[in-house]
Formats: sequence, C-alpha cells, structure tokens
Amino acid sequence: MSTVNAKPGDAKYGILAFLALDTFVRLGLWSGSLAITTALFTQWGMWPTASLVGATFDLAWQWSQVLSKWVLLYNVVYVALLVVLRLPIPTPREGRYELRAGQPPDRHVLWSALIAVLTKARHEAPFPAFLVYQISCLPPMRWLVGPTLGPRSGSANITQPMIVDPHMVSLGRNVVIGVGATIAGHYQDQGGVVFKRTEIEDDVLIGANAVMSGVHIRKGASIAGGAVVLPGTVVGENEYWSGNPARRRRGPEAAADASSACAVD
Repeated sequence: MSTVNAKPGDAKYGILAFLALDTFVRLGLWSGSLAITTALFTQWGMWPTASLVGATFDLAWQWSQVLSKWVLLYNVVYVALLVVLRLPIPTPREGRYELRAGQPPDRHVLWSALIAVLTKARHEAPFPAFLVYQISCLPPMRWLVGPTLGPRSGSANITQPMIVDPHMVSLGRNVVIGVGATIAGHYQDQGGVVFKRTEIEDDVLIGANAVMSGVHIRKGASIAGGAVVLPGTVVGENEYWSGNPARRRRGPEAAADASSACAVD
C-alpha cells in the first residue's frame, strides 16, 4: 500500500502511528528485559569478580558460562513481558469491520493492531533474544504463552511458522507445518478487514510456503507446498488440496503428490 502524498484521513497516518508504537514497544521490551535480567544477576551475586579483559582461558570460560545463563534468563524475561503486555488487551471478535478514510477504526481493529505489535516483537526478537521461539514452546512458558499470545496448540514444530493473529489460530495434535508457511486469522478486502478464526485439526500436514487465513482444515488433511487456501474454505477429513487458489484433488496420484509436495520441518 503506497503512502506517498497521502491526504488527511488516508492510511498513511495510521501506518505511521503503528510504526511509532512498534518502535516504542520494541525498545521497551529490549531495555526492560536487559534491565531486569542484569539486576537479577547482580542481586543473586552471579557476576564473576574478575574482569573479562585480559582473562585467562579459565576465567574466560567462567564468563562464558555466566553470560550463557544471562542470555537464557533474558529470553525468559522477554517472553514473560510479552505475556504481561498481552493480558490487558481484549481479544478481537470475529466479524467484518469497515475501514473508512477520515473515520477512526473500530476498537476491535485497534486491539488487533496492538496484538500485532506484540506478534511482530515475538517473531522478530532482537539480539540476544534468539531463543524466544524455543522458550515459548517449552514448559513452563508454553503454558502461559498458548492461552495468551497463542496459538492454542497441541503440536510443536522444529522451526517457527509465520502465524499471524496467533490468538485467532488453533492447532490440533500432530500438526506439521512446512518452512515459510503463513497462517492468519484475518484477511482484508477493499473496504474493510475480516477477523475469522483458522482452525486446524489433528494430524494435518501443511506444506512449505502455503498460505491460508480464516479456514477450517479437518483431521488428516494435507495441504501441498505453495498452496493458497482461500478464506472461508473448509478442507474435509483426509483430503489433499493444492494449487493457487487451492482445490481438492482426487485419485491415487493425489496421495503420491501429497507425500512429495508437503514439506516436513
């Protein structure tokens, strides 16, 4: 969407406000995690007494172990702050909301934008928060992240799928998502935005770079790599879909295609 020479009421100002909020939240998360983690290490007396400058190997190894623990705690604090910031934000309701120039967006759209800032901070965590995905998926943080940030999931993937609106996405057990797949809980049309839950049941296989939003994929279905599943689509049990837009494929050759086209993490 172009924002050049935008008139009053155009999307430019909303986008600029979103970027400013995103900047503020990112800096707050980074600096807050840094300050809390460092203060806790000082309180617990965990810093080595000797300086790292000019250290022997033994001292350097000691520092490396302490810094590794510091990084681990930093990531835990970072995820915890994401959860705390998410708690006061109401979850948007499903439905279609108009976006008109010169008129303020519906509160559900604003809530979604606030959650989107936290989702971006989660997917694009700054150094040294490079373990955010692992920390979010492992107990005990997993038990806090799922009900708040989402998605609600009975599965785990080795790599981090791009799940937009994770609070609007639910994954069953044994769901495998290929690298680069994008799963969303909203989509836009010319005059507004639609919030619609994406539900993926047990034993579903989603191929690499597949794209979907506002869909229901039933148990045992397979989505080919690169498929684009249109909003509102219901994929039946054990069906195989592929293409752009994705369509149901029939015949024994479909099963063979599914096994080769669907990427496994």
